[in-house]
Amino acid sequence: MLFEFDVILDKKSLSRFLLFHNYAKLSGILGVVISVAAVVVLVMRWSDWTGTQKGILVTLALLFTVLQPMMLLMKGRKQLQQEEFQLPFHYIFDEKGIMISQKEQKQQFAWKEIRKIIYRKDAIYVYMSTVSAFILPESQCDGHFSELVDFMKERREK
Repeated sequence: MLFEFDVILDKKSLSRFLLFHNYAKLSGILGVVISVAAVVVLVMRWSDWTGTQKGILVTLALLFTVLQPMMLLMKGRKQLQQEEFQLPFHYIFDEKGIMISQKEQKQQFAWKEIRKIIYRKDAIYVYMSTVSAFILPESQCDGHFSELVDFMKERREK
């Protein structure tokens, strides 16, 4: 079986990936817990804090719930403005693995070389390292998204 797609990464897909990638890890969860704890402490003991302490707690409260997501989204926008993201990535999935090409550049990965695959309802994230992944939005899989998910799961189990 063979699946072949051209993918042009869009703002929505990249933003969802960046937020998922950063907040699905222990460090992301811990950051949100720290922000929520800062809000709780600030509200419960408002009158006990000085202006400086309140400012620090407000900053902590906003850091992982507002500031970091905004910075991630801005980073994604900058990334999408790069020339390589203006052109489609061509993906071929077969029994041997995944081939990704763009212009004259090609990379082939055997299934065993793939670090991990995350299946979401709207995308597949194929991690080749701990920090980078290929993003396959459901909307760009030509109506074969669920078939591709099943195919990839079968290949990874072998």
